[in-house]
Amino acid sequence: MKVKMFGKEWKIKNIAYKEKRKLWHGSIRAFDGDVVKQDEYFALMEQVEESSGLKEKDYINKDNKPLDMSEIDLLLQEVFTQYMGIEKKG
Repeated sequence: MKVKMFGKEWKIKNIAYKEKRKLWHGSIRAFDGDVVKQDEYFALMEQVEESSGLKEKDYINKDNKPLDMSEIDLLLQEVFTQYMGIEKKG
């Protein structure tokens, strides 16, 4: 599976149904209506990172410069979105 973001393409692991369910359950814990439970959110992003196979060395942009922490979170959110098959609005 590939994720395109920041003008670059990342290759990530495909995951099985059971792993998708774990991630889904993590998202339910992280998002309570309009409230984001930060500890649960970061735990979810760590689960996504582990499932994806992405490592610290992978977090570089198309210009070979490191991503900042907010960009890493955005990338992991995109990975989660693709794992869940969620379409973006707009």
